[in-house]
Amino acid sequence: MILDEDRKEMLDDLEGLLSRLTNAQKQLILLSAKSKAFPDNNTLKKVATLTLNISAVEALIADAQDQKARPTKAND
Repeated sequence: MILDEDRKEMLDDLEGLLSRLTNAQKQLILLSAKSKAFPDNNTLKKVATLTLNISAVEALIADAQDQKARPTKAND
């Protein structure tokens, strides 16, 4: 079914985005840890922004998976 293929492609795209976001966040945190100094405000803001975006993408993935598990109605 076309909808299932589109949903699978969307999930793949979201999972790829999630991976890139988490990798970027990990790199910032690891660089901060290596510097042995407290991270500057810009780095802290970037980490916080990445955290919010990671949460949003995770919510979209969960929602898409929930929709996949539920049968669609004829009116949808």
